[in-house]
Amino acid sequence: MMESFSLPSEQDFVPHPNDLDAACAWRNFGGLTIDEAKAKFRDRPEIHQEDFTFMGGKAFAYYFPVIEDYLKSNADDEYDDDHHAWILAMGIQNQSAPHNVVHVRHLSERILELSQYVRGNIDRFGENDAERQRVAEAWADLTRMIQVDNLANPPQGGPN
Repeated sequence: MMESFSLPSEQDFVPHPNDLDAACAWRNFGGLTIDEAKAKFRDRPEIHQEDFTFMGGKAFAYYFPVIEDYLKSNADDEYDDDHHAWILAMGIQNQSAPHNVVHVRHLSERILELSQYVRGNIDRFGENDAERQRVAEAWADLTRMIQVDNLANPPQGGPN
């Protein structure tokens, strides 16, 4: 797979000095191609899922295909309170906050499509109704956030 732009820099991962969580994401994913990152994430999602919450917005935008690929290709093998699909939804919500919107706005339609996929295939994302409901609600909240904050259709003349 060819990336359409260059690998994110350390500054792209850690835009704010002393952000230890972002620095951890840099140590885990910095310098990896999309395919390398997909393989690393698939190998240990429980270790790396929160990296997507804390990496800088530019790095998140670059590595978003890792999340798409994982959720569309893998159902969780183990079900627990830290369900991967739920944590990834929380990470995307964090990345879609105002401080990062300039970096992730272009992903809005893809995020909405991924949300629809997860909610449409919710039986893959939890061992019981309560867990599946928790995951579905997280993705529904993410969808509302994107729609309400107008990320999918930014006003003309606003930031791109």
